[in-house]
Amino acid sequence: MSLSRLTIRTAATAIALALGTAAAADALVVRSTGPSAATYPVGRRLAPTGRVVLRSGDRVVLVGEGGTRTLSGPGSFPVRAGNIANQGNRATLGRYISTGGGTISRTGAVRGGSGDTPHAPNLWVVDINRGGTFCVNDPASLTLWRGDMSVDTLLNVQSVESPQQRAALAFVVGQNFRAWPADTLPITEGRHYRISGPGMTAPVDVNFVTIGAPPAEPEAIAGLLADRGCMTQLAQLGERMAEATGGR
Repeated sequence: MSLSRLTIRTAATAIALALGTAAAADALVVRSTGPSAATYPVGRRLAPTGRVVLRSGDRVVLVGEGGTRTLSGPGSFPVRAGNIANQGNRATLGRYISTGGGTISRTGAVRGGSGDTPHAPNLWVVDINRGGTFCVNDPASLTLWRGDMSVDTLLNVQSVESPQQRAALAFVVGQNFRAWPADTLPITEGRHYRISGPGMTAPVDVNFVTIGAPPAEPEAIAGLLADRGCMTQLAQLGERMAEATGGR
């Protein structure tokens, strides 16, 4: 028994509507500054049918199906937009999100003056001055980074749950990369670790989520970081994406 043309058309329409709904993914806030930053915090997902209402001085960076968009207030902007060509220095952004960039100089010394990079040069290294949950490719090869490499520093890393489990971490002058002390304090997912010592304004607590090999595209990485709760890295990525697409 064959289906009628009306039945076929009805089924085709239902499938098209379903596919269209599935394709209309939320947009993700990856950077937010200005008076409305509390309304649009980093990590917030926005429905594609909604609007972003900004005041003077606001700037919000969204990632979604159309790529990366920087919205500047005042104004009211649709969340959903047509495909937008990503502009700016995407090559630099590619190096920043490369997992290889987080391990090349794991224990090396990088010398330079006061004009050195003020933020971690790779998304997958852990800035010792930023706490929170970090997504990592391989906990056994985790790299720590410090911005001020002008002095010798001996830091302490310990388990928050079991403070007797600790390790020393030494940085020498001119060195900003150090490997996590995996031999004496291996990383266990779900545990929290505290980094403290001279030169730090306060102890920093970190914990880690293993994600394996991340996606290649920054927009996909942003979604992964948000889903896994790695908001510190999401904010860092948002800063770089804003720079790469001409926003600040």
